[in-house]
Amino acid sequence: MEPDTAADFTVENVEKALHQLYYDPNIENKNLAQKWLMQAQVSPQAWQFCWVLLRPEKVPEIQYFGASALHTKISRYWGDIPAEQYDSLKTQLFSQIARFASGSKIVLTRLCVALASLALNMMPEAWPGAVTEMVRMFQEEGGEVDGRARCLALLELLTVLPEEFQTSRLPQYRKGQVRGALGREWVAVYPLLQQLLRQPDSPPLVKARVLKCLSSWVLLDVPLNESEGLVEASFTALADPELFDTAVEAIVNTISQPDSQRLVFISALLR
Repeated sequence: MEPDTAADFTVENVEKALHQLYYDPNIENKNLAQKWLMQAQVSPQAWQFCWVLLRPEKVPEIQYFGASALHTKISRYWGDIPAEQYDSLKTQLFSQIARFASGSKIVLTRLCVALASLALNMMPEAWPGAVTEMVRMFQEEGGEVDGRARCLALLELLTVLPEEFQTSRLPQYRKGQVRGALGREWVAVYPLLQQLLRQPDSPPLVKARVLKCLSSWVLLDVPLNESEGLVEASFTALADPELFDTAVEAIVNTISQPDSQRLVFISALLR
């Protein structure tokens, strides 16, 4: 296949170009493949091939490209998506994340970033209570995905949401609206984080992800006056060598927030 030609952006051609990108020893061929794949990712056909590339029988590097193409379309070409397709796109992304919860971590993260971008573009009018719905979906979602994998997938989604907001291309007036909406949704996030951090049987990996999630959210200036218990739990985590680094990061990010000073000194005195 000649990736620099205007070949059709079909599943077969995308897979050939990905093979060339990863495995062709010739650097020139790699560059051509990369250039062609970048064009494929922004083409109208990407909507067709991205879902096929995510199928379970595909290898992770192919699935990853499918998830990346989805994120590119949602984050950069939002205006091209008809409003009547928002809900089906949301449903498809939820089911893909549930499926990859026990699959490839890099693909899962990319799908979470795609859903985060979708939520930010829809909030607050087209998807009120987006974060609350995310938490509910992953707490209810049964099927063959075990509870721990589902919990880690939810934490990944909640962690990338504020990160995606920081790097999003939203116009300035929308940024203000969405920041406000995210701040109001903190009430759906902090009780979950607090519960997971305080639970004696929570594995260290889950607790580390909770602290990472807290670090991500406090950068949005969320109202911390309701979250004393979570900050106290972060101080307690300092005693665990496996959690020390992520706990320090969470605490430092927290105390850099304007309304945190009183809260943190009270927490420190309680120890």
